[in-house]
Amino acid sequence: MIYFNAHTHHPSRENELGLRNNFIQSFHSISDEKLQSSGIHPWHIQEVDIAACFDELTQVIHQIDAVGECGLDRVIDVDWEHQKEIFIRHIDLSEKHHLPLIIHSVRSYPDVLQIKKQQKCVQPWVIHGFTGNTQTADQLIKNGCYLSFGTQFMNGHKKTIQALLDVDPNYVFFETDDDAELSIKTVYKQASALLKVEEDELISQKLEIASKIFPKIKGLL
Repeated sequence: MIYFNAHTHHPSRENELGLRNNFIQSFHSISDEKLQSSGIHPWHIQEVDIAACFDELTQVIHQIDAVGECGLDRVIDVDWEHQKEIFIRHIDLSEKHHLPLIIHSVRSYPDVLQIKKQQKCVQPWVIHGFTGNTQTADQLIKNGCYLSFGTQFMNGHKKTIQALLDVDPNYVFFETDDDAELSIKTVYKQASALLKVEEDELISQKLEIASKIFPKIKGLL
């Protein structure tokens, strides 16, 4: 069985198909990944040459499978309007090239939704590392977003666990994010126990959903 990992910063392990986040400022170092996303992380906005990064992203857009991770973060000390401007530029690339968008969102789910509605986006959005409650999850799903669950539910975060239990499973993925020690198999095992779904069934379900967003997957299996 192949485990789909919706967001990781590390190479895929055995029996794992991971969408590896590939920061655009270091894109060429891991350009051999089977599935990869690329963009400017909000945390890096003040550290990189924005114009050069978007030039590079435009040049490699046909080599990637998703745009991002990108997004909005109200905790970091980066000008809010500047964050939104850069986020919207990623959205434009996603829409133009018909690629899913991988989103980093911290204390900004309402803002993300507002922008999605304003921009009239049609490409799939994946909210990685989702930590909200059931109501927020339902609103995001209603507006065409997929939710990727990882370390928060693994660490016993109650509202995140409840959201995982409550929402439509057809819009749910699992991830390991930047935790090099965490295996995606461990994530699926815990999710299987929480959801009371056989692990093999969960693996097949997520791979099937991922294949609809990333048609390339069918050729990799």
